Amino acid sequence: MNIVMDAIIYQMQAYGGISRLYNEILPRMCDMDNSLHVTLLTDGKCLQPLPKHRNIHRKFIIPPVHFLLRPGRLWNRILPQARSLMWKAWQGNGQGQIWHSTYYTYHTSWKGKQVITVHDMIHEHFPNLLCRNIDIQFRKEKRHAIQNADAIICVSQTTCRDIQHFYNVNPEHVYVIYHGYNPIFVKKPLDMLHQAMPLQKPFLLYVGERGYYKNFDHLIQVYQRWAGRKDINLIVIGKAWSVDEKCRLAKLKIQDEVHLLNNVDDEGLCYLYNQAIAFVYPSLYEGFGIPLLEAIACGCPVIASRIPSSVEIADDCPIYFELNQDDSLLVAFDTALNEGRNSHRVRMGLEHVKRYSWHKTARQTRNVYDML
Repeated sequence: MNIVMDAIIYQMQAYGGISRLYNEILPRMCDMDNSLHVTLLTDGKCLQPLPKHRNIHRKFIIPPVHFLLRPGRLWNRILPQARSLMWKAWQGNGQGQIWHSTYYTYHTSWKGKQVITVHDMIHEHFPNLLCRNIDIQFRKEKRHAIQNADAIICVSQTTCRDIQHFYNVNPEHVYVIYHGYNPIFVKKPLDMLHQAMPLQKPFLLYVGERGYYKNFDHLIQVYQRWAGRKDINLIVIGKAWSVDEKCRLAKLKIQDEVHLLNNVDDEGLCYLYNQAIAFVYPSLYEGFGIPLLEAIACGCPVIASRIPSSVEIADDCPIYFELNQDDSLLVAFDTALNEGRNSHRVRMGLEHVKRYSWHKTARQTRNVYDML
């Protein structure tokens, strides 16, 4: 079986849940079936390493279209069509192969089957925020890719309901396959926590991007009101502060309580989950939520906004708060502090996460290929 994938997501992000999905499942699927071969197509620089396996092969589309069409401002509109033509010339019509896009590309001349994984519906839920020309074009291309796929993999029932709502696709073509999490995330014995990063105060933990739908601004506004912040810091894992973020922290007078850590690997993050008072997940919307599983697997109390995907994935393990209700989040902070790390929620969570694994994700994805 030959799977051809564009590796566009690796050219778009240096890290993230989407690329992690393919990093985890592609080598596992190849281990499950030695006859499975994956070709990853690239036409530019990748921002992170591609998954490695003897059956995974990288193929450069030569020449890189976006370097040839200059000046870029004149050619950006036709760049997707130009790239498609280059791919067609390089790869052929795909007869007898499966095309699986990493990020909503559709091969118009492909004669084989096409699979798409829908990671979330953020652009559809927030069209007033994501309203640039590039966002409008992305929604059109995404809709076309979803509506013309032979198989649609959704990462949650929440995402499945969303694509039915926005695109009214044939439910017989849709498969729900949950993500897993890295087994490095485990609850550590207390004597091992001495190896962790030295931190002066107890802390709440926030992990990941801080764009609008992540609701980070609301988190820091409520944290500023919380009486407990005098004794409990907020540790943020992610990219460097923007100028606007620094100004907001200074305006709220919490720049000495909110600390940023970047370049933290999974092992370091595991220790932070094991030390935190709670992990805070305040998103307005998510397609899945891998950090939820990571925190729960480490025995870390979780404070989460009550959104459909989090309730679906984490069940009753988190302490939920109502979206954008300050008092609800303040109560959640106090509840996490009072319940501690040995609560019924935490113990229930350690059993709950056992139902998720990348091996299961890989096996179910491989089964979708078999059904085509």
